[in-house]
Amino acid sequence: MPITLVEQNWFRWAIILILGFPLIMILLNEIIVRLRQEEKPLVATIVIFRNLVFPLVALLLFLTRVLEIPEETTTIRLVKTLVWIGMIHAILSAFKVVIFDEAVAGSWQERVPDLLLDLIRFFLVACITAVILSTVWKIDLGALLTAFGVGSLVIGLALQDTLKNLFSGILLLFERPFALGDWLQVGDTIGKVIKVNWRSVYLQTRDRDSVVIPNSILAQGNFTNYNRPTPLHVERFSFGFSYDDPPNKVIQVLTETALSTPGILKEPSPWVRVENYADFSITYQIGLFVDNYETMLKIRNDFVIRIWYAAKRYHLTIPYPIQTEYHMDLAQMPKPNPTQQVTDMMRSLPNFGHLAAERFIEEKDASNIRYYAQGEWVFQEGERILGLYLILNGHALILVRDNNGQNQEIARLGQGEFFGEKILLTGECSDVSVMALDDLEVGVLSPEVVATLLEQIPRLSQEFSELLETRRKEVMKAKHHPQEF
Repeated sequence: MPITLVEQNWFRWAIILILGFPLIMILLNEIIVRLRQEEKPLVATIVIFRNLVFPLVALLLFLTRVLEIPEETTTIRLVKTLVWIGMIHAILSAFKVVIFDEAVAGSWQERVPDLLLDLIRFFLVACITAVILSTVWKIDLGALLTAFGVGSLVIGLALQDTLKNLFSGILLLFERPFALGDWLQVGDTIGKVIKVNWRSVYLQTRDRDSVVIPNSILAQGNFTNYNRPTPLHVERFSFGFSYDDPPNKVIQVLTETALSTPGILKEPSPWVRVENYADFSITYQIGLFVDNYETMLKIRNDFVIRIWYAAKRYHLTIPYPIQTEYHMDLAQMPKPNPTQQVTDMMRSLPNFGHLAAERFIEEKDASNIRYYAQGEWVFQEGERILGLYLILNGHALILVRDNNGQNQEIARLGQGEFFGEKILLTGECSDVSVMALDDLEVGVLSPEVVATLLEQIPRLSQEFSELLETRRKEVMKAKHHPQEF
């Protein structure tokens, strides 16, 4: 009995391909659109299946099932090889997306370096390639490996530098002396690790430049990791101060300035020691501890700026090595007055005038002129007040701590205004904190000078009384009703 067209094998496969292939492609398109809307990384793998794997599988079925071309022909073997290659590409893509791209932050998958992924991918491709050669092309793998062993000697000699970097990268992978995000110093280059591959490590410098370091150099261990074994880092640098400045006082000022600089750790505490008696100064070495090397430049900049203000405040001298010859008559040379510029400024202030300036000049304590950097505390709540602080330049912020322990602003003062009025109440400590809003220069009038001014300028007594009462009310209001400030 003759076989009908429907019963023939090639016809059934033709119908399956004509109906099934478009339906599968439409289904894959819908899945891709949905995944793209949800911004899922798996969309790349589905695109590979749609554009490469399924068209090749359909072509293979058409040639072998519909056209019934023998599988031993070169054409069929080439198509099969392409199908295997497409499958490898899709499977590796899916493996990377599922295991690593969708990994939870902080998991072991996120910490796996790209170099290990590249090695795993290479190993899988090599194994599947061997299967293809053995099953599809019927090649004797033993003979192929023998030929490859001879050829690998030639390849190894030609690519010895590349192979050296490859095996160095493998050693670094297992030893793990650094990780992504660590700061390394290699020679004169300092940068953050942003990428690790089979050949080299990429560092991003503070100037946002990318520097490529071969793995063979890093495998020799000639680098410094600022994040290992702990992120804790100490920065050392030196300052020179005059021989006229007592070393103990300099050490105290440097230590206090370091402890008051944001970002510098109090534990472990900063240290200062005399390093050398140089030609023009006594050199002091300073060690500052920070918990993150990446913030070191900003912290160091803030600290160095505050050193200048602290030196001015405590009348320390930072000398510089110059030699200048002057020919002058010392008998006719006027004696310099270090506070002349300040007293001239005080004479122009309406609240005090000439009398305060003259009394200021008579002060024997040279520390009555003080300088503060932006953000520095002049004094904090609970500390003793040295005197009446008269603002000569800059602005100050008056703060009080509320019942929740938060600082609340109650006033901002500028040139000609003053604070520390509680000095009138002998033995009183400050009930407010004062911070420099910008570069601040103040003259500190001692209690004796303030008492003299009150005797000689009667209107000041009334102003001080009114100010004391106003500040008292502001302090009480801030403590009990912080939301209003």
